[in-house]
Amino acid sequence: MWTDLHTLPTTNPLRSSTFPILWYRGYNRSPFYEVAVALNEIPMEELETINPFTLAPWVERVQTIADEGNSLGATQADLGWAVRAAVSSSARNGVVGVGGVIEIPASVRGGPKLERFSFTLGMRTEQNPFSGQLAAMAYALRHVPDLEYRSVALLASNKAAVLTVRNPRQQSGQEYVKCIYDSINVLRVKGNVVAVIWMPTSAEHRLLKMAKKEARSASQDGAVPAQKFPQMRSTTLNIARSSQRASKRLPDNVGKFSKKVDAALPGKHTRLLYDGLSRREASVLSQLRTGMARLNGYLFRISVAASQQCACGQAIETVEHFLFRCRKWTAHRTEMLQCTKILRGNLSFYLGGKSPSDDAKWTPNMQAVHATIRFAMATGRLDTQY
Repeated sequence: MWTDLHTLPTTNPLRSSTFPILWYRGYNRSPFYEVAVALNEIPMEELETINPFTLAPWVERVQTIADEGNSLGATQADLGWAVRAAVSSSARNGVVGVGGVIEIPASVRGGPKLERFSFTLGMRTEQNPFSGQLAAMAYALRHVPDLEYRSVALLASNKAAVLTVRNPRQQSGQEYVKCIYDSINVLRVKGNVVAVIWMPTSAEHRLLKMAKKEARSASQDGAVPAQKFPQMRSTTLNIARSSQRASKRLPDNVGKFSKKVDAALPGKHTRLLYDGLSRREASVLSQLRTGMARLNGYLFRISVAASQQCACGQAIETVEHFLFRCRKWTAHRTEMLQCTKILRGNLSFYLGGKSPSDDAKWTPNMQAVHATIRFAMATGRLDTQY
């Protein structure tokens, strides 16, 4: 939605709403603001403008041929058109190049000849092969010679581009589509007929192969766009999504204590830990696993307790100190100590967490977890009012 707002026309009131959202610096920031910050590196003001309609409903659409099958397209492409043009695009080496050829027969003034063109449309982070073919179509039609009462065929290998020209929608590439129709209207005024024909690359048409060669020459290593074109919304949005795609791990600044206790992501073992527990037992376990417990170490940090020292006077009252070292509760630890001999003092073991040394077949030791819960409840240290 953030990218969609930036592609609206400047007359749309929603377009102006992005400015206060981006510059709002309140304490409680909305999720929309966080999206704006995450996409801050993308120059949204350089995006293309997408209008509700590319063309007016009454504007005559161009004739297109985009049927499946190689033979039909090849047959239509060779049906005695006065002028034939073929376009192609190439995305490689971090850029998008476009190219094409215009075949002018001897029956047309200035013919016979074969005009070639190619140019670098933009960086791959701003353009794509789809927009490249639309740009090539617009360029080819604009450079068709002055004709009267002739037929013109435009060959393209990108089916999506051909279908977009047939039925333009509220989508990327509107500027190129408008240029295509402007050139077609100029040709129609003089009695010319224009058709756009899709041909798959497998057809290996002579003109399309030449157009592809020109497009690849414009996307060679080191190619630089000579002119700045509007960025495609679809390409910008895909790049933004890929950069912000959620990874299967918790953020580094979230749940440091919980990740220390349990290296595994919340999942089936988490449900196993809490299923069957009473409300009081679940509260005790969640306090111990998150570190947000009614212990002086945490209470002092949130300015609730006057001191972070344990009542025993030996150390700061943390979860580890409370479970394993505080002398006040030595008599209550008998059941906990009986659960293991080699993992005594291991916080992950007693709280049902996975330690980095555990293998893929690890499962929480529920006997140790329940013993830890009973120990904490026996001390009354983590009790809350119910």
